Amino acid sequence: MMTGIKKYILISGLLSLFLCMALPPAFGNNINESQGVDSADNEKTESAGPYKTLLQELDQGFELDFKATALYEINGIATSSQNPGNRFAQLSDKGMVFTLRPDMSLVYNDLLLTAKPRLELEQKDYKIDGETKDASCKKAEIIEFLVRKQLSENLFASYGWQNLQWGPSFVYSPSNPFFNDNGKKDLVKDLKGKGFLKLIFVHDFSWSASLIYNTDKGAFNESDFEKTLALKIDYSGDESYASVILSHTDNRETRLGAFGGTTLSDAVIIYGEASIQQGSLALFPVAVEAPFAWEMNATKKNDHTIYTTLLAGIGYTFESGDTMTFEYLYYGQGYDSTEASNFYQLKNDAAVLYASQTALSGYGTMLLGKAATNQLDFLRRNYLLIQYLNDDIIDDVDLVSRVTYCLDDSSSRLYSSLSHDLNDNTELKISAMLNTGGSDASFGTFLSYQIQLAVEYSF
Repeated sequence: MMTGIKKYILISGLLSLFLCMALPPAFGNNINESQGVDSADNEKTESAGPYKTLLQELDQGFELDFKATALYEINGIATSSQNPGNRFAQLSDKGMVFTLRPDMSLVYNDLLLTAKPRLELEQKDYKIDGETKDASCKKAEIIEFLVRKQLSENLFASYGWQNLQWGPSFVYSPSNPFFNDNGKKDLVKDLKGKGFLKLIFVHDFSWSASLIYNTDKGAFNESDFEKTLALKIDYSGDESYASVILSHTDNRETRLGAFGGTTLSDAVIIYGEASIQQGSLALFPVAVEAPFAWEMNATKKNDHTIYTTLLAGIGYTFESGDTMTFEYLYYGQGYDSTEASNFYQLKNDAAVLYASQTALSGYGTMLLGKAATNQLDFLRRNYLLIQYLNDDIIDDVDLVSRVTYCLDDSSSRLYSSLSHDLNDNTELKISAMLNTGGSDASFGTFLSYQIQLAVEYSF
């Protein structure tokens, strides 16, 4: 049933989009004739008029936002059984990335075209088993693009590589079935897009509905990609907003997500976000007979348990303009205490097998790989975020500080960033992140700390 619906949506959307785009624009009404010129000039003007008008319209509808960023990063690699000697993850301990970031858009009649090409030059240093090596690379790619056509006064169709983000939360967006990274954790990180076919119906200023079909992984690096179909209904009022998202992923789950928020006063806003699904594709540690000892299996894939993720937040704005935000996250698929203890033991045993240089070394590698990609967005179940935002802590300097605390294992992630406008075109940014609780806790599996320094220049 779901497969047939998705095929119908895909075929109908593509036909509507490309047939409408194929219709030629009419230029005749845009030709201006002048009096008092000879017939030859009139013929020349009439002949050149459509092309001149076209160029003028293209010029008026084209926008370019061009930025260049230089990012220097220092990473404190955690001493972890999941990444012994940094041989498994092979993370860089320091590096420099220079990126050219043009963002282009063109509006012509009822057509919108956008593109985000990137040119990236990278130099990184690695320390693996105490030995230092370096590597450099350069790559050019398009991380996002969009072709959108207005089919009628209220209906739009589009296809492109996009990174769709919504919801008010800082920690995580549980209602989003397409991306688990909301991009609020890095200084200048570009979020790469997946392929989406969309039909959007705008009823009025308050209500709209979108059919969204994730057709391909686009520029996003996802080895286990599966197609997803979603229906999203949005409401936006004067003081409140809400959205409901029903989605189904091939060979995976059907889930219902929602988010909303409202303004209680000039100083206080509250919001929430949630998702529910039956069963879980998360990998759980399962004890087996020696010599293998452990496996990572999706033991809850076919059970009938309803797993819930809930996020509740409140933001308070002081008279000075500073903002304090509190969020609580309950992640129902996360490990309980017993499962977490088994998971830690599995990683320790897998590290021993990985380093054994025996026939079981490959099995240890496989276990560590599954442990790193266990289909969980968070390791445990209960988290608390506190964030402070000051847009002008001193002249032209903005501060963001946050603490994300795991209530289950008492570990935390501390993060602060400063940004300073050097002039109208140049911005200097610096951030520091520290994971507490050790490598077996929620946050410190691969990194103990990270320092980033970035300079961004806008043309």
